[in-house]
Amino acid sequence: MQSAQLKNHFKQHELNAVILSYADSSHYLAGGVDDNGDYHLLVDKKGNTMTFKSLREAEMQLIELGATKAILDMETAYDEMVGAATTGHGKIELTLSH
Repeated sequence: MQSAQLKNHFKQHELNAVILSYADSSHYLAGGVDDNGDYHLLVDKKGNTMTFKSLREAEMQLIELGATKAILDMETAYDEMVGAATTGHGKIELTLSH
């Protein structure tokens, strides 16, 4: 989803800001998630998914689009490596500010 579209969806409260990460990954994805749990990630003018080099960079992009909070959704495969029963999936709400 293009930045202008995402900004409008945030303004209309149709999407909640989200940042996606995978443990040990060198980038983050940002966008919105709807009430059905469907992700709408930021894309550039060519339609390529935008990536961010740090959590802070992703946060700043969402702040520019009018978001004041975001869900950090992080996954890890470490539980599979040790045979743990957990899913290796964690979510935390972040308060966004300059």
